[in-house]
Amino acid sequence: MARKNEAEHLLRQGLYLSQIARRMGISVKSVVQYLRTQIGEGSLRLSDLYFSWPATKREILDQANRTKYPDVHLLSANDLSRDDLELFQSLKSRRVFAGDLYEHVSEAEVAIHRLVRSRLEREFSSGRDAWWRGGIPSSIREKCAVRREQDENPCDEPYAYTTLIDLVPVISKNWSLFVAEVPKEYRTNRKQLESDLVRLNGIRNSVMHPVKERKWSEDDFVFVRRIRALFGV
Repeated sequence: MARKNEAEHLLRQGLYLSQIARRMGISVKSVVQYLRTQIGEGSLRLSDLYFSWPATKREILDQANRTKYPDVHLLSANDLSRDDLELFQSLKSRRVFAGDLYEHVSEAEVAIHRLVRSRLEREFSSGRDAWWRGGIPSSIREKCAVRREQDENPCDEPYAYTTLIDLVPVISKNWSLFVAEVPKEYRTNRKQLESDLVRLNGIRNSVMHPVKERKWSEDDFVFVRRIRALFGV
């Protein structure tokens, strides 16, 4: 295995920079170089580096930089280095998070839409549009028709105009179909799924409409990464 791939593998196993460096017998700077190469090649994101430090370590890194000079004693006592701190500070940028968050939200949204459509198509297979009429409430179909009419470059299918919020009643109305399709943690807690879809939609709006300057937090980022992973993307 190439060294850059080894560094990425260890990161994905849950190790952070200092731990990876020790495991590989190299400097933290070398680890950063390997991981930045992987980012450049598209197999990692900058936010993956940021979240490689557990929440407790991120708090220590924050504390270490609150004084005029970095608290190297605090760092070393917690298995962290100046190199950890320098990279951590460079990653604490809204620009870094906004780009990666956009990708996570987009991929999660597409995966959820595909899951809903696929299950409805299997259930209502008697005709071309049977799944659309049989699985989607008429009120949502009507809203999609209006959205399509207002679109200057309309998509061929009205389903493209459904939102995450629209999918909440679709799933609820057809819960018996979806209970075995959704991630396991939702199968006995439909309300939690509905709540998470509403939250995901709110974060989506914050990211997709930056001029509105709606706020999103690090917790939102963690939430979206978890939802994306739950839905298998």
